[in-house]
Amino acid sequence: MAVLASALVAPLLVAPAAEAAAVKRPAIQYGAKGKHVKYLQTRLKALRYDPGAVNGRYGPDLRYAVLAFQKVNGLKPSGNVGKGTWAALAKPKTPGSVVRNGAANRVEISKKRQLVVVYKSGRVQLITHTSTGSGKRYCHQGKCEVATTPSGNFKVYRKINGWRHAPLGDLYKPIYFYRGYALHGSRSVPLYPASHGCARLPMPHTADLMFSIVPIGTPVYVR
Repeated sequence: MAVLASALVAPLLVAPAAEAAAVKRPAIQYGAKGKHVKYLQTRLKALRYDPGAVNGRYGPDLRYAVLAFQKVNGLKPSGNVGKGTWAALAKPKTPGSVVRNGAANRVEISKKRQLVVVYKSGRVQLITHTSTGSGKRYCHQGKCEVATTPSGNFKVYRKINGWRHAPLGDLYKPIYFYRGYALHGSRSVPLYPASHGCARLPMPHTADLMFSIVPIGTPVYVR
């Protein structure tokens, strides 16, 4: 199945116009605290991102959620929340599906946009930032490979509820969908493809959430 031209987006959960007009929200960034941060967390959670605890503190979980939101809405992923991001939060977009007629319950991994989207009953349940295969050559124990995340249609066939200390690194709560390739939590999820081929996830919160909502047998579409 070909990638839908897409990535193409559609409006989602428009915020009440009166609220958007009545409140002038300040620019905020990592480390900020207060009611505007709490509103940001609440809004992103309603839009199916994972900002972590709604506690009014701008920490790592919220930053990853902001990055994913900015990418979906065609904004430069910086983690800083200014006029453009606030405007998008009032009238957000949702990522278009990367496949035609995909299963109602599925996981989609977009290598181009570095995003993972989980669907339940055809509706978005989680949108998160990811880092897939770097495309670089690497060698391990005398064998050299290119770090590529395979494209195709797969299914979750194994999950490990905890750490797996694999030859190429540590995987937190891996969800295997093809051979040794998995969605898994990682201590490093940069804004560029950097893995040996797996789809890295922010941890622990997003990796925990992904593990809980994606059962064995779930189709995984990678494009």
